[in-house]
Amino acid sequence: MRFDILGRQLVARVTSVRHVEWGDARSGGFMFVFNPDALASAPHTYIGFVKAPDDPTARARLQYDLVARYPNITAIDGREIIARIQRIIDNAVLGISVVGGIALMSGVLILVGAVAMTKFQRVYESAILRTLGASTRLLTLTLAIEYGALGLLAGTIGAAGALGLSWGVTRQVFDIPWRPTPGLLALGAMLTTALVCVIGVIASAEVLRRKPLSTLRAE
Repeated sequence: MRFDILGRQLVARVTSVRHVEWGDARSGGFMFVFNPDALASAPHTYIGFVKAPDDPTARARLQYDLVARYPNITAIDGREIIARIQRIIDNAVLGISVVGGIALMSGVLILVGAVAMTKFQRVYESAILRTLGASTRLLTLTLAIEYGALGLLAGTIGAAGALGLSWGVTRQVFDIPWRPTPGLLALGAMLTTALVCVIGVIASAEVLRRKPLSTLRAE
């Protein structure tokens, strides 16, 4: 094969062919790999990495001195690029956290409102159960199980949604490897279960305190 490298004609023989993943842009796509001796006399560019000081001022001074002494060198501060990428990721995480916090507060308000709407029915049921011999501890345990099951369902649905959202953002937006964290998702589901259980029982405190006699007389 004949190559024209900045005006220099070069004839090379293909000795091997490798498989290229065209869908992966990071693989570089189509390329030719030469023996270094074949391009020794051709114009070329070297790329290298240098560990610079941690202080931004010292790094800037190093870049200035390097370019001033060697004008044909292009110095790029990799830390600045990484810092910008990190800021973008942090902003995305912050946005997701804010949306999650708003959804959590909305869920708490909806739960409290649902308890308030069914308050009369629960008071009546509690009075009947107390008349049949149920203790306050048993009623509290029943409410805790009920709201715990509701919280577990909500936590499971939320964990599944978070799993799908993280996959979509990781693979479709940032195009980086996706590594799920089952432990963190399980912890989130458990915390949601505990939160819903505690809020539900606290919101139903008046139901547990109400005397059954007055409720039955009112009926």
